[in-house]
Amino acid sequence: MNANQIGLVAAAFAVVGAGVGIVAAAATGWAEAALATAATGETARFGPVFVAQSYLAVTATVLVAAVPLAGVLGVLVGSRARSVVAAATTCGLGTGLGTLAYGLIAVTVIVVSQGDAAAQAHGLADAALPTLATAFVAGAVGASTGVLGTVMR
Repeated sequence: MNANQIGLVAAAFAVVGAGVGIVAAAATGWAEAALATAATGETARFGPVFVAQSYLAVTATVLVAAVPLAGVLGVLVGSRARSVVAAATTCGLGTGLGTLAYGLIAVTVIVVSQGDAAAQAHGLADAALPTLATAFVAGAVGASTGVLGTVMR
């Protein structure tokens, strides 16, 4: 296990999470403006439902994207590990903790960016369990691909 590499992987996830969160906030803001802010008639009536669905869809997409990132970083970091056990623990902890940071940062940016038309959209507490589940899955993927990365040496 390499604490520096765990920190490096987690930091990479945090930076990517901030970038993804900003882009997700821009996308959901765009959806909110298009579906609710200037809407009239039936669109105005159903706009908040569509806005809430767009926030949910973007948040789910953000969380799903963490797993392939864990796979890529697992292979890269695992290819530099001295042993299979070191690769599994370093990559598993790094991607698991990193995904938790990634999810918390990205979801927080999405939730904070919600406008008035997003009254029905999810909050931080609503996204906590999916974010935690994503961190566990990404940690397992990172550990597994870290082991696979040792073959690349």
